[in-house]
Formats: sequence, structure tokens, C-alpha cells
Amino acid sequence: MAITFFVLAAYVTFEGIRSLVGGEEPDTSVVALVLLAASIVVMPLLARAKRYVGERLRDPLILADAAETRICVLLSISTLLGLGLYAVVGWPWFDPVAGFVIAAFAVHEGREAWVGQ
Repeated sequence: MAITFFVLAAYVTFEGIRSLVGGEEPDTSVVALVLLAASIVVMPLLARAKRYVGERLRDPLILADAAETRICVLLSISTLLGLGLYAVVGWPWFDPVAGFVIAAFAVHEGREAWVGQ
């Protein structure tokens, strides 16, 4: 599980740098916004359920998966905020910068998963 956190962090960082250097502007669609909003509602419930099961079973892999699900929630929030700010004030750089914060969180969770916390 730790490796998946590190891969996620690397991917988000790479895409953020590519977006900033390339001057990319975010694409928006109603379907994407609805899926992001649904993810923000459903994924915390899923993360909580995974954590509950992981604690009951004392399974570090399920607990790590719950942490990864929380990162998915943060990615959904940052993406929705990025699209929202882009629509309101025209800041295309906000989404990649928010992604860097998420990548740092993923590295932190990856380190914890690596040492078995």
C-alpha cells in the first residue's frame, strides 16, 4: 500500500508540473462536477467504513486503503475547488498547486504505511 501512495504522489506532482509548465486550463463538464460532488459525499462514508473494518480486523492493509480513500476525497475536493475558482476568478494554476498539497499528504501516508502505522 505504501508504494501506491508514493505512485499517487508522483503522478499528481508530475501532472501538476506538466499543467503549470504547459499553461493548461482545466476542462469542465457537468458530468465531472456531479461526479466530484458525489465523490465528496460518498467517499468519506466509504473511508469510515473501511477504517471501521480495518480496526475490527486489525488489518493494516485495510487501514491503509482507508487512508488512500481519504486522499481520494481530498483530490475530489481540490479538483472541485480548482474548477470552481477557475470558473469564478480564472485561476488555472490553483488546481495543480492544490494537487501538490495532496501529493505531500500522500507521501506522509505512504511513509506511515511503509513503517506499518
